[in-house]
Amino acid sequence: MHLISRSTATLFSTLLLCSLSTFYGSALNATTYYVSPDGSNNNSGLSLEDAWKTIKYSIDVIAAGDTLLLADGVYRENSVIMENKMGTPDNWTVIKSINQWGAKVEQSAQYSVGFRVKDSEYVIVDGLEVYSPEARPYQDWSSGIDILGSNHVIIQNSYAHDCGCGGFGGRESDYMTFRRNVARDNAKTNPYNCSGISIYQPIQKDDAPGTHILIEDNVVFENECRLPFEPGGFDVPTDGNGIILDDFNWTQNNTENRPPYLAETVVQNNLAFNNGGSGAKAFEVDNAIFRHNTTAYNNYVIKDFAGRLGDLAAEFVTGQVEFYNNIAVQTFDQHGSAFNYERIGGSNSRLVMHNNVIVGDVRVAGPVDSSSNVVVNADRQSFVGFRQIVPDDFEFSSVDDFRQFFALRPGSPALGAADPAFGLPTDLTGQPRPQDGALDAGAFEGAEAGSGPSTADRVRTNLIAPSFADIEIDGRLDDFYLNGRRPIDRLLEGGVTNETDLSAYWAATYDAENFYIFVDVQDADFSISSPNEQDRDGIELFIDADGSGGDSYDGENDFHYVFPLGIREFTERSFGATQGVEADTRTRLGGYAREIAIPWSTLGITPVEGTTFGFDIYVNDNDRSSGGSRQARLSWQARVNDAEANPGRFGAVTITEVAPIPTVDKLTATERITLDGIKDDAAWEDATVNVLTKYHERPITEGDADLSANWSSVWTDFALYFFVDVTDDDLRRLSNNFTLVDGFQLFLDLGYERGAENDDNDHQLVVQWGRPNQLLDGYNNLTQGARVVTRDKDDGSGYTTEIELPWFALGNPNTPAANMLFGVDLVVTDDDTGGGIRDHVLTWFADTPTPENNPSLLGRTRLGPATSASVDPQVAATLDIYPNPSSGTFIVEAPTTELLTVEVLDLAGRRVFTRTGVRSGQELVLAGLPGGSYVVSAYAKERVYRQVLQLRR
Repeated sequence: MHLISRSTATLFSTLLLCSLSTFYGSALNATTYYVSPDGSNNNSGLSLEDAWKTIKYSIDVIAAGDTLLLADGVYRENSVIMENKMGTPDNWTVIKSINQWGAKVEQSAQYSVGFRVKDSEYVIVDGLEVYSPEARPYQDWSSGIDILGSNHVIIQNSYAHDCGCGGFGGRESDYMTFRRNVARDNAKTNPYNCSGISIYQPIQKDDAPGTHILIEDNVVFENECRLPFEPGGFDVPTDGNGIILDDFNWTQNNTENRPPYLAETVVQNNLAFNNGGSGAKAFEVDNAIFRHNTTAYNNYVIKDFAGRLGDLAAEFVTGQVEFYNNIAVQTFDQHGSAFNYERIGGSNSRLVMHNNVIVGDVRVAGPVDSSSNVVVNADRQSFVGFRQIVPDDFEFSSVDDFRQFFALRPGSPALGAADPAFGLPTDLTGQPRPQDGALDAGAFEGAEAGSGPSTADRVRTNLIAPSFADIEIDGRLDDFYLNGRRPIDRLLEGGVTNETDLSAYWAATYDAENFYIFVDVQDADFSISSPNEQDRDGIELFIDADGSGGDSYDGENDFHYVFPLGIREFTERSFGATQGVEADTRTRLGGYAREIAIPWSTLGITPVEGTTFGFDIYVNDNDRSSGGSRQARLSWQARVNDAEANPGRFGAVTITEVAPIPTVDKLTATERITLDGIKDDAAWEDATVNVLTKYHERPITEGDADLSANWSSVWTDFALYFFVDVTDDDLRRLSNNFTLVDGFQLFLDLGYERGAENDDNDHQLVVQWGRPNQLLDGYNNLTQGARVVTRDKDDGSGYTTEIELPWFALGNPNTPAANMLFGVDLVVTDDDTGGGIRDHVLTWFADTPTPENNPSLLGRTRLGPATSASVDPQVAATLDIYPNPSSGTFIVEAPTTELLTVEVLDLAGRRVFTRTGVRSGQELVLAGLPGGSYVVSAYAKERVYRQVLQLRR
C-alpha cells in the first residue's frame, strides 16, 4: 500500500483548482455549443439564439473536447448518458450550466439517471440541478449524477435532490473528483439502499502516486433510506449515508476477480448532517484520508444496525484509514456513536486519528495511532458551539449558505484544535486557513458571533390558511384545506417495509372557532386490540400553544392528544383539555383517516394573522393481531422520540390569511347567456371582475392602453362561462405559434389536484385574435359542445371573448356543485412589433408567463351557492368499517342515529349475514365464513351505506 505525504495531497488539490480555471479555454480544436429548452434540435447549436433543444441530442452530437453550455430552464429528460467521449489532459469535454443550478434536469421515469458519464475520460460536469418530481412511484430507482467505467471526471457545483437512489456516485472508475456539490433528500425509495455521495467498487487505472479520488467541499443532508435492504439480505435499511466509500476491496459481486482498489482517496472539507445513515464513512476500504469534515446529527434512521454506527466511521477496514481535524457530533438521542472504527479480523488494518473533536461515543476495534483528540460525552452536544439547527424549509443557493448554521461560535473548543501539519489552505467556503493564527477543526474556519434565530430543535414551520366554507368533521378531506398535504415521514422507531405498510400525510385549516386537522394513514394491517392507547394504531397530536418550545411541558398550554383507532374516546394527557374537541374516523381498505376540530378557546389561542405555535403529529403502527406493543412510529417533525416529554421537539405552524378566492356565481333559472362576445346580458352584471396585474417580459410603455385585461365567470348546471376583456391598442397575428401572437390562454384545473403535471381534467384553452370563433385545447382536445365568440371593440382598443364550456366536455368532475374549487389562470400575450415576436405577457395569478404543464402554478376559484339537491336513497354513501381487514369481528359506523339493517353479501351476490336494529358503532361478528372480500351494506330509512370488507382467517 502506498500512502503519499500530507503536503503532496495538498499540492494535488491546489494544482487541480488552478487547472480548472484553464480547462474551458485551453481545449485543442474545441467547439462551444449551446442547448436551451426553447431551442430546436434542427438548429446549429453554435449560439444561444440558435441553440439545440435537448441535452440527449446535444451530447450525442458533440465531440470529445467540446464544451456544451446549458441555458436556464427545465429539461424533462430521463437517463441523459454521455458515452465514449475520450478526451485528453489538454482537451476536456465540458458540460456546464451557464448559471449554477439554472439548467434543471427533471427525471420522471422510475428507472433512470439524471446525468451519467459512461466509458469516457477527461470530462467536467458543472453546475447542473438534477431531481425527480415528488409525485413519483414509491420504489423510485432514479439517481442524480454519476460516473460509470470512466476516468478523470470532475463533477462540481451541482445539486442533486429527491432522487430515489443516490445523489452523486462513481462506480468502476478512477480519478474522480466531486467538488462543491449539494446532495439533499436522496436515497429514500430504492431497495438497494443508496446514499448522498457514493463511490462503489472503483477500478484502479494505474499505480501513479497521489490522490486518485477526491471528495471535497460538498454539503450532504437529509439523505436517508426508508426501505429495507432486501437484496442484501437485511430486513432493515442499512445506508442513506451522507458520503460513503463502499467495497473498494471488491468483496461483493466480483465475478471478474477484480483486485482491491489501493490508490489514495481523500474526503475533506465536507459538511454532512441529518442523514439517515452515517455522515461520512469508509466501508471495506484500504487507503483513505478524512480531514476537516464536519458530521453532525446523522444515523437517525439506521439507529443500531448490527452495532456498527458512527457519524464518522471506518468499517471492515483492511488497510490504513486516517482522520485529521474533523468534527463529529452524535445524533440527538444517541443512536450508534459519534465515531466508529472496525477492522476485518486478522487483517493488517490500522487507524490513524489526530486532532479530531468528537461529541459522543467512540468505538474503536483495532490498532490505533491516536493523539490530541477532544472527546466529550454525547449529552454535551452544544460543546462545539454550532449556531443552530438548519430549518427544513431553508432556501439556499450554494454550499456557502450553510456557514451561518455550522460556523463555530466564539469560545468553541474546536477553534484552534486542528493540527496544521494535516491542514488545508481553505475551508469549505473558500475562506483561507487559518484566520486567527490557529487552525480550526471541521469544515469551517473561523468563529461567527450570534446564536441564530432559534436554539430549539425545531426545523420546520408551515402556513395554515383559513377555510372559506364550513368544515364538517366526517373523516374526509375537503377542498377547503387550502395549503395542501404535508408528509408524516420521519421514522422514530421500528421499521417500515414500504409505503403501503405505513405512510401518512396531514393537512390543516381554521376558522374563527376551531383549528382543524386531517390525517390520512396508509396501513395495510392495523391492530386495535392493545389495551394501551399508544400501542394501538392511531395518531397523536402535540400543540405548544404559546410557541415557547421549552424542554418540558409547562402544565398550562402544552397539549398532547391521543386518538387511538377503534376507540371513540380520545384523551389529552397533559391536563384533560378535551372540552369541545370533535373527532371522526373513516376507515377504508388499506388505511384510515382521522379528522379533528379543536376549539381555539380550549387551546387559549387567538387566531390572528402571524400567530405561530408549536405543532407535531405521531402516527403509531401495530401489525400484531394479538395486541402487544407498537412496532413503528412516524412523526412529522420530531427527530427524537420524546415529543410527549419535550415541546422543543415539535414543529411549528403559522396562521396566515389568503387572498380572497373569487366566486363564480350561479345563474338563476330565468337568466340566460347569449354568446355574442358582448357583455350585455343581465347575467354578467353581478359577476366578479378579476383584473390581471402581473406583467412579464418587456415593460409596458403606454399604460393600460398598451395591454390590460380582466375576466369574469358564471355557471349553470349545464355549462361554465367565461368573459375575457382585453385592451390592446395594436392587434396583430403574424405567427402560427399561438404563444407569440395577440390572444390569450385560459388554464383550468377542474379536478383541483394542483399537481405538477396535467391530467384529463386540465385544459389549456387558446383564443387567438383574428380567429374569432376558434377555440383550441392544448391538453385534452376539448371541442365537443364548446363555443367561443371573439369580437373587436367598437373603438378599436382591443377585443372581447365569450366562452361556453359544457360540463360534460370538461372531464371529471363533470357534475358541478356549490363550493367546488378549481384552478384557473389567464395568460394574455401581446405582439406589438410584428414578425411573431412576443412583446408582453400578462397573467392573473401565475408568477411565470408559462404556467402550462404545471397546474400547481395556477390560481383558484370556486362555484357559488346552488340549490340543494334532494337525497337519492338509491345512491350508496361510504360506510366506515374497522378493523378492515378483519379476522371476523368488526364495527360499522354510519353518520346517522337511526337503527340500521346490516347485510353482508359475498362476491357472488349471495347473502351470508343479516342483522337488524344495529346501532352505528356497534360490534358485529362474522362466523363460519372463509377469508376473502365481502360487501357490507347498512340500510337506514333514507340512505344506504356500503363498503368492502376484507376477511382474513
